[in-house]
Amino acid sequence: MEISEVIKFLAKTTPFNHLSTAELNQLCKHIAVYYYQAEDKVPINGRRLLIVRTGVFALYSDQQQLLAKLQEGDFYGYQQLLTDLTDADILTCEEDGLVYWLDAQMFHQLRHQFKNVDLFFQRLFSRRLHQYKEQQQNSRFTLKLHDVVQAHKISITPQQTVQQAALLMTEKRVSSLLVEQEQKLVGIVTDRDLRSRVLAQALPANTEVAAIMTRQPHTIDKNAYLYEAVQLMSRFNIHHLPVTEQGVCFSMITATDIIRAQQDHPVYLIGEIHRQQSVDGLEQCSLHIQELAQTLGKQQVPAHEAGHIITTITDALTQRLIKLAIQQLGDPPCVFSWLAFGSQARMDQSLNADQDNALLLEKEPVGEIETYFAALADFVCQGLALCGIKLCPGNIMASNPELRLSLKGWSGRFARWITTPTPQALLNASIYFDLRVIEGSRGLFNALQQDILAKTANNDLFLLHLSKTAQERTAPLGFLKNFILEQDGKHKKGLDLKKRGISLITDLTRVYALSAGISEVNTRLRLKALAEAQVMDSRDVQNLLDAFDVLAQLRWDKHLQELQQGHDVTNLLDPAQLSALQRHQLKDCFAVINEAQSSMRYRFSREL
Repeated sequence: MEISEVIKFLAKTTPFNHLSTAELNQLCKHIAVYYYQAEDKVPINGRRLLIVRTGVFALYSDQQQLLAKLQEGDFYGYQQLLTDLTDADILTCEEDGLVYWLDAQMFHQLRHQFKNVDLFFQRLFSRRLHQYKEQQQNSRFTLKLHDVVQAHKISITPQQTVQQAALLMTEKRVSSLLVEQEQKLVGIVTDRDLRSRVLAQALPANTEVAAIMTRQPHTIDKNAYLYEAVQLMSRFNIHHLPVTEQGVCFSMITATDIIRAQQDHPVYLIGEIHRQQSVDGLEQCSLHIQELAQTLGKQQVPAHEAGHIITTITDALTQRLIKLAIQQLGDPPCVFSWLAFGSQARMDQSLNADQDNALLLEKEPVGEIETYFAALADFVCQGLALCGIKLCPGNIMASNPELRLSLKGWSGRFARWITTPTPQALLNASIYFDLRVIEGSRGLFNALQQDILAKTANNDLFLLHLSKTAQERTAPLGFLKNFILEQDGKHKKGLDLKKRGISLITDLTRVYALSAGISEVNTRLRLKALAEAQVMDSRDVQNLLDAFDVLAQLRWDKHLQELQQGHDVTNLLDPAQLSALQRHQLKDCFAVINEAQSSMRYRFSREL
């Protein structure tokens, strides 16, 4: 290539476009020109600046995460040149192209000589750091192809006939075939090819597949992300894309597979729930909840976010069931609020959660009002049960007539629990004092919640008894920091992550929140609100947040494993199944809980 061509390109490329012709001539003496073909690996370990002249180059991290697509005028290597640090990145040529390599000496000379050149690469480096951080944060929400497609190769040779291809596609119920010769991919054939290239052209059934197949099809590696497959298929208007593993074809992904993968997304599932016109339809939607849970696990969504998503789906099912009940029963005779208690109220439901709900009514539940809301409650509770949200064994459900009360009725009940803190009243406090409106009047609900908070805030006697109740169970950690195991109903020994871990943090956080009149019910948000209001020390709050997240994550991972193995989902964990690091973290969590309970004991006993 003539030097004039290089100079012409650099003269229109920022930041070299401010250099004089003489300076560009001097620059060219330090440039080497290389040509790369598609699929070539570009060596990037040397300390030099890469400038893309033509073609497309894909930059991947050492974890096979796509970081960027480099095209004409893009740069690579300035990161190492600016920091003296090396990256384990991988640069692959996707479309044949030319690159210019500028040596390190000239790069640094330009930076020192021209302030705008130095400023340009400093800003480019800062922007790349920001983009990489964003990609790392969002990567857990992104499916990879190996999460969507399985190793399931259906292939045919180019010498076989189109009739054989049609028979094989019919037998395997697929819309495309890989065409291989000696284990090497040479093409693909689709049902569209059979229509447009065989039937439409009146070709005989014994025509060889080689005559009608798509040769040298685009392929994608199984470690690529799903959005990359979407991008590739959209760019070339294709609906079938062979998937490779170390260069060998092992499966095919289709547009249908991608649509099906998106159906596991919570937004899609929630939208489908709200479109259903029958309980049967909702029951079918609920069958995807476990698939969604597995997807969230693969995407490494944190436990507290997964709990929020699971709860949002339960909310959607409840809301739609209420709408269907109203369609069947007619308009309600008075304003109402459907309430949720416990984990649904706190937005931290797990896969084995049951129902805890009630009805708050504008008027007293008598006559027509009682008859109507009894039917509505039964419809919704039974519908939730069909959708996998189990009936509450303690009958804490709106179908229980004792849990269908007016504002006056609920206010009086809470007042009795607060003013007369009997053991049963305090047990109720651990359930009913975490409440949230799911459907209906928010104003009616707000009136009840504000009434409750006004009665509990600074109520020393109630808070003393509530704090004592919150300390009746302790973390299962012995004097010598050994785990104290307990048995479940099936005589299995282990640690109950909910009762002896997560719930302990939830209980003590509730005491502080009620004492300060904080309306948040989510445990993590309550803790943050307590730190902001300086009700609790910020370091203590952070320790509890960390412990809560570790315990929730251990339980979530355990639930996913049991789900995958087809076992019942339980909260009992055998610590022997944990790594040494996890056991150490778990002991730290229990120690944090014990310390927090001691602080609470001192705090509320002293205030009395």
